[in-house]
Amino acid sequence: MTTVEIGTIAPDSALVINPGDLGSSATGVELEKLFVAFTKRHSQSPWQFELSPEGKIIIMAPTYYPGSMHENAASSALFLWAMDFGGVATGPTAAYRLPRSGGVVAPDAAWTSADRWESHTHVAGEPIAVCPDFVIEIRSSSDNLAPLHAKMRLYNANGTLLGWLIDARNRRVYIYRAGQPEPELLENPATLAGEDVLPGFTFEVARWIFDRS
Repeated sequence: MTTVEIGTIAPDSALVINPGDLGSSATGVELEKLFVAFTKRHSQSPWQFELSPEGKIIIMAPTYYPGSMHENAASSALFLWAMDFGGVATGPTAAYRLPRSGGVVAPDAAWTSADRWESHTHVAGEPIAVCPDFVIEIRSSSDNLAPLHAKMRLYNANGTLLGWLIDARNRRVYIYRAGQPEPELLENPATLAGEDVLPGFTFEVARWIFDRS
């Protein structure tokens, strides 16, 4: 398994648990199994869970207004596009296994091409066994940007081709592309385009996110 130096992906407000502090020596696949079992035991709670590449459990508060509206707008637009174009679009509750670095993450919205999706075996009750081609992360009013940038770098390191980090507070978007070490910064764009990864996909980021913050 490849070690990816990207920085912490845990938000400042998150509760971070090191399984080693609880007496567990599990790593890799065994640690992921323990993580999945842990989240299933707490499936009725409002908390959100991720597993960092370093093997730490990240417990995050539910998404409050207006962040929940932002996530719904982005994932819905992506889903509607995918109904015509194909592939698999998901929202903020979908968990993805990171194949190169390890870890389990839940992007605010994501899309995976049919070819990439069908090249993996997906097991009910486990994280999706592929890193998406495209991801969206949206900064909430309480988020620090640094963990979100780290998360975008993590996606790229695991095979994501295009990613949008939307900073609703400052009306900015950081565009992450495969093969580019630094993101492109867009100041107050009205729309965003899916480029060659999502042909024909456009998202009215000003209308659905910036003007609803």
